[in-house]
Amino acid sequence: MPQSVAGRPPTRRQLAAQETRRKLLDAALENFSRRPYADVTVADIARSAGVAHGLLSHHFNGKENLYAEVVSVIDRRLRAAAKIGSDGPVVERLHRHLAAYLRFLAENEDVALNLVLRRGEAADPVWEAFEAMRREGNRAVCGLLGLDADTPALRLTMRGFTAACDETAMVWLRSGRPYEIEALVDVFVAFLAGAIRAAFDIAPTPALREALEVLQAERPRG
Repeated sequence: MPQSVAGRPPTRRQLAAQETRRKLLDAALENFSRRPYADVTVADIARSAGVAHGLLSHHFNGKENLYAEVVSVIDRRLRAAAKIGSDGPVVERLHRHLAAYLRFLAENEDVALNLVLRRGEAADPVWEAFEAMRREGNRAVCGLLGLDADTPALRLTMRGFTAACDETAMVWLRSGRPYEIEALVDVFVAFLAGAIRAAFDIAPTPALREALEVLQAERPRG
C-alpha cells in the first residue's frame, strides 16, 4: 500500500488525489500523443480524465508543467524498455539496445510520432526536456563504446546521428514499417559509425579509433 510522507498509510483524501493525478497524466498522454501541444486545451485533458477543470492547475500548475511530466513519463518508459544490458559483446549489446528502442516506437506509434520523434524548436514548451532525452540516449550509447559524449567533436557529430535516426524512424513508422527492425538497427549502427568517424576526422583520439574498430567487427548472428 502507498505510504504517506510521514510513513503512515495514506488517507482517503490522499488516495483520491493520487488517483486524480494519475487520471490527468493518462489523459494528457493520450491527448498529446494524438494532437500538437497547441491544439490540446486544459479543458480537453480534464474532460478526458473525467475531473474538474481546476484540478489540472492544482496538481500540475498548468498545461506546460503537465506536458513536461508527460515527457518525463515517456522518458522513463523508454529507458526501461531499451536499457543497455551488461552481458555479451559490446556490438551485440548495442544491437539489442537499438532493437528494443525501435520496438518501443513501433508498439507506441502515436507516442513515437507526436512526442518522441517530434521536431522541436527552442521556443516550444519543454523543448529542453526532449533535448535532454536525446542527450542521455547519446551518453548511454557513447558510454557503451567507452567514449565521452560531452567532448566537443563527438557532441557535434552525435547530434547528426540522433537527427538521422529520428528521421529514419519517423519515415519507417509513417510508411507502415516496410522493413524488419533488425534492418533498421543495421542502418542506425551505420549512422553511428559515420558520426564517430566524423568526430575522429575533426579531433582524432585513440578512443574514437577503438570505437570504430568495435563497430566494424562483424556481429555474430543467430
